[in-house]
Amino acid sequence: MNDQPHRPSRQDRNEVRGAAGVASEAVDIVSRPVQGTHEAIAGTVFGALRRVGLGPASKPVQVVHDGITTGVYAAVRGISQLAGRGVGAAAAFARPGDWRPITGTPAGAVLTGAVNGLVGDHMVALDNDLAVPMTLYTSTIGPDGDEQHDELPGDPAALRAVVADHPERDLGRLVLFVHGLGETEHAWRLYGEASAGEGYAERVASATGATPLLLRYNSGQRVADNGTALSLLLTDLFARWPEQVRRLDLVGHSMGGLVLRHACHHAVQTGQPWVGAVRRMVYLGSPHRGAPLAHRVDQLASQLSRWSNARTWGEFLDRRSAGIRDLVAGVSDTEVPLLAHASHHAVAACVTSSPDHPLANALGDLLVPVDSAGGAVADVEPLTSSHHFHLLNDPDVHDHLLRWLTTEDEPTP
Repeated sequence: MNDQPHRPSRQDRNEVRGAAGVASEAVDIVSRPVQGTHEAIAGTVFGALRRVGLGPASKPVQVVHDGITTGVYAAVRGISQLAGRGVGAAAAFARPGDWRPITGTPAGAVLTGAVNGLVGDHMVALDNDLAVPMTLYTSTIGPDGDEQHDELPGDPAALRAVVADHPERDLGRLVLFVHGLGETEHAWRLYGEASAGEGYAERVASATGATPLLLRYNSGQRVADNGTALSLLLTDLFARWPEQVRRLDLVGHSMGGLVLRHACHHAVQTGQPWVGAVRRMVYLGSPHRGAPLAHRVDQLASQLSRWSNARTWGEFLDRRSAGIRDLVAGVSDTEVPLLAHASHHAVAACVTSSPDHPLANALGDLLVPVDSAGGAVADVEPLTSSHHFHLLNDPDVHDHLLRWLTTEDEPTP
């Protein structure tokens, strides 16, 4: 159940063709501001020559220069597009079993997640095969002792078989982890050396018996759209889940926390049944009140667009995804209020040694200020001497999560 257009599964998509399309688009996007800068510099030089009386002599040279420059950049873009189409056409003849999907490896998934964070909405508009579909994964410990993630199957019988492999887990209790901008579910494994290789999902599962789930989504799309899609995805999951879910806890890093807020708001507004099971919501560095860096990029793009010699760079910055743009303002507490019947908790990181340091809020975790990470949440724990991505796997955050998620409480009606 989803209000977004149907996209084929990862196995059916041709990710090689998608990667070729992304590469040719990247050449086109980057070459334009470079060409604009080249032409601006050349125009300044020829303008100076005209001011010193060499205009008639320099005019033919400028005409030839401009013609060659335009032709060279057009040729670069044309060759890139032809090469992309050629690779895509060749990949179309390969059978899916002949190559491993790019997103089937952690490195490929991480790279694809980053690209989707930058221009994911653009990729969806072009129906690029490398655009990330929203997918749920389960977290388990493999035979080698490492954490591994497996995509949840759509068929109810297959889903039952997958979750039944772990009889020690309580299928009536779920914990969902949602990553941030430009990330994937693999982001929760960063800095694993600080937690003996375990991620939050496995530690929470061990301590509470809950079944951990991880979300992968296209973080370049609108935050509200991802929230709506997640709400409908959870409704579908609850309908297929082998047992009735009596408790659902939600954990989001950065943008992931905003997606969770929108998902709960959509569920309340449209009467989706899953939201009644939510007990605890945890936000790790989520920019409830916006991220200054995203705001500065927005201001820079506007300023460059007004300056003729740098207009192409302004246009380049304007190609950033809708998801990035949404981080400028964060989430309105009046339009998307915190879920009323759940308890809310947050961790706000800062690079200073104390949250009371004069620069703690100004610097924050280098991406999100302390007050934005707390927002309207009353229970906020600081994480000092840490940056934004330390929140993904930190022993202190582990302890906070276990304290919050092991508490047995019932929601307020």
